[in-house]
Amino acid sequence: MLGTALNRTWQQLLHPKFRSVFLISVTAAVLTLGLLCYLLFAYWPKEYTTGIEWLDTTGYVTAVMIGTYVLFPAIVTLVMGVLIDQIATAVEEEYYPHRVGRRKVSLADTLFGALKLMLAMIFLNALVFIPYVILLFTTVGAGAFILFIIVNGYLLGREYFEMVATRHMPLREVTRLRKMHGGKIFMGGAAAAALFAVPFLNILAPIVTAAVMTHIFQFLTSGERA
Repeated sequence: MLGTALNRTWQQLLHPKFRSVFLISVTAAVLTLGLLCYLLFAYWPKEYTTGIEWLDTTGYVTAVMIGTYVLFPAIVTLVMGVLIDQIATAVEEEYYPHRVGRRKVSLADTLFGALKLMLAMIFLNALVFIPYVILLFTTVGAGAFILFIIVNGYLLGREYFEMVATRHMPLREVTRLRKMHGGKIFMGGAAAAALFAVPFLNILAPIVTAAVMTHIFQFLTSGERA
């Protein structure tokens, strides 16, 4: 299921009907990432030092780098809340024309859910910030990459799935469906977290995640609807 969702998403990225929302989403992601990098480099508290030159220099750069990785998925998801309906509709009109979501979800509800995700991701990643740094140096980045996927996969999967699914059903039913298929949704979220962790691919991660979760929702509910 996840493989099919990813394959269909990559095939559709440059499809003429998908091109406009793709370009808007990528532009929003690039601007968000650029602004985040600038703010972290400009306002990170550099006055806190250990007195060990190499550690202070490396520690600052590492902290900013990890901070960018941690904050970008959360903040860009908040931005993508505005575009989620357009992305999901484009996917459904192409692959599921008889099952297009028509339920109206207020922008305030969408942004509130994205804001909750952002705060949760910031909080959880702050808790494991020291392990990130340790694993980054002791495992040549592999351990930090795996930890990032584990910590963020569940949250990304849950929020993107809910944003897509509420276009079809009330939140109570969405929550029930999410709990029934938690493992499959987590796998989608883990794939999203992996994309967010890879430079350059993280620019495509928001739109890819939204599209993949649309496919996953349609796969999970096609039997019920039939």
